[in-house]
Amino acid sequence: SQSEKNESGAAMNEDLSTKSWFEEAKGTVQIFFTREMTYLSPLFMYTGFNQPYQQATFGNRFFTKRSIGAELIIFHLMEILGAIVVGRFLDNEKQIDCSRKRAIICMGLFVLINATGNAIAFFQEISARHSLSLIANDISEIRAIVPSTAFALWGFADAQIQVYCYWLIGSFYKSGHDHSRAVGWYKCVQSLGTAIGYFLIPTERLNELAQLSVSSLLF
Repeated sequence: SQSEKNESGAAMNEDLSTKSWFEEAKGTVQIFFTREMTYLSPLFMYTGFNQPYQQATFGNRFFTKRSIGAELIIFHLMEILGAIVVGRFLDNEKQIDCSRKRAIICMGLFVLINATGNAIAFFQEISARHSLSLIANDISEIRAIVPSTAFALWGFADAQIQVYCYWLIGSFYKSGHDHSRAVGWYKCVQSLGTAIGYFLIPTERLNELAQLSVSSLLF
């Protein structure tokens, strides 16, 4: 533990590891075999797996090239909003003093919000199969509201589940070393989910509706 001072001159305690990178990497892998990480790993993978379909497959199909940039702004603005709202809710012990209740409420809302976004996407995908006209929506068209709503819901839900994961890690691991390793494992599994998601994007490997179905099943 090393004591430093921040810009205001206040003392800060920072845990610095004295172990080699190999020992730290080994400790990160070993933490997977704890019960908490084993149970949480599928959830960690989902946080990376969901976005390739949402942003690349769905976004590029249902929005014009000039509109996709605006839609990504909507997505990430909702992520910021979701992170603030969910973070404050999970840490708010005044209104709901039981952390388990806050966790259950958070997960229930995530399921509702994400499922609504997926339902809209299923509607869009099924409608597109029977459509003879262009399916890409321009941001200036009123019909763009429907797929834009899915983007907004997905953005909020994505922040919601990621904040929830970090909150769980903080609840399970109080030690600085274990906490850092748990976060490292989380990002590792999340990246694996992202890689798998992008691997499945080409429609010759998995068609659009199947990609959405797999994402929904994993969720």
